[in-house]
Amino acid sequence: METDIRSCEELSYYYEIQPFMEKISTPKYLNKQILIGQNKGYSDFRINLTKAERTYPNICVPIAGAIDFYRTRRVNFDFVVEEKKNSYLQHTSFHTPLIVEDLIGKRELSSPLDKVWRFSTSEGVCKLVDAYVSAIRESDEVAKGVLDSLEWCINETMDNVLQHSSAPYGFVMGQIQKETKRLSICIFDWGRGIYNTLKESKHKPTKALDAITLALQERVTRDEKIGQGNGMWGLSEVIKGNNGFVRVSSSGASYTYSNEEVTTIANGEMNFGDQQGSTFVDFQLDYRKAIDFEKALGGYEPVNLWLEERELDNGEYQIVVSEQAHGTGTRQSAMKLRNSILNIFHEKHQRITLDFSGVNLVSSSFADELIGKMISEYGFMFFINTFQITGVSSINARVINRSIEQRMAQKYYEPNMDDTPDE
Repeated sequence: METDIRSCEELSYYYEIQPFMEKISTPKYLNKQILIGQNKGYSDFRINLTKAERTYPNICVPIAGAIDFYRTRRVNFDFVVEEKKNSYLQHTSFHTPLIVEDLIGKRELSSPLDKVWRFSTSEGVCKLVDAYVSAIRESDEVAKGVLDSLEWCINETMDNVLQHSSAPYGFVMGQIQKETKRLSICIFDWGRGIYNTLKESKHKPTKALDAITLALQERVTRDEKIGQGNGMWGLSEVIKGNNGFVRVSSSGASYTYSNEEVTTIANGEMNFGDQQGSTFVDFQLDYRKAIDFEKALGGYEPVNLWLEERELDNGEYQIVVSEQAHGTGTRQSAMKLRNSILNIFHEKHQRITLDFSGVNLVSSSFADELIGKMISEYGFMFFINTFQITGVSSINARVINRSIEQRMAQKYYEPNMDDTPDE
């Protein structure tokens, strides 16, 4: 079913008969308004989003799931937006989530953050999680253990949707908030819910909240032949180790861990009835804080294939610039590469070789962003002790040397220099 997003002017004269929702503050609010409208006999809804500006995964994802659920019940939606004010919200595609499996190998999957995705297969989960980790690795410097922990937590939570929800697909959105150094992930399905899943198991919870608290314990699962039941428990342990945030809501109940405190709600949260309890998991990490992933999971240490592929026989690492960088002409591509190589160092504290073989020409902007700024921020001794540069042509060496000279002069001799060296 196609989604209709129109401007206020287009809608103002022929949608009078539809229920009007002035604001969307929580998924529960949306669900309640839809039920009220249905009780009055409506099947067409207009949702007003003109007051919404920047928003977050824990709003976009369950709202996207709720809209999808009701569409399967022949409910129709239109959205009132203001093009400039609501540009970020529209960018998330909450109204028509991107289907991972349709975009494998396509450009859209290389920029996965700030978008709502729909997934339905293990291949889709694998490709999307890889895309998330790659995007975050390039977006900013993160502390030791964060990327491995994040990858494991997303994989486990998305796999729970495939294995236990009985829903045809799930929804997910990731967001990095550089101002607060937070990573936010929300995963939702409109399946049968945790309570309906576990009540048939040997654990037999009597209430929805009991089912959630059981699911957060080690080795609690619906069927031990399918899984060991460590996913939700592991997520909870990682969050506690990072002093992060996690909220699990299902079948009207919710559990929240924040600032070392637990808050629970027994009923009243969003659900779609006894058989469609739905589940959403919202978790947030402070990516400046290191995570002892092995300790959090009781001795389990994951294999980081991305790092293994770049590890040399002597335990050091090599980055082939022509393969890893998104071109060598822009500051943006250099910034992504700089974050990636610094994240290797934060994770492993090993020497890293930057191999420029096959690179015809680097721009002054690229050289300054990748090497000049790193030396300016971390110091010359850090750079020469941590990095080795190989395969550089004579012309590229001149460009790199000039960027280093300018940054060193700026830092040590000319404090009033313009912050941007020659382009």
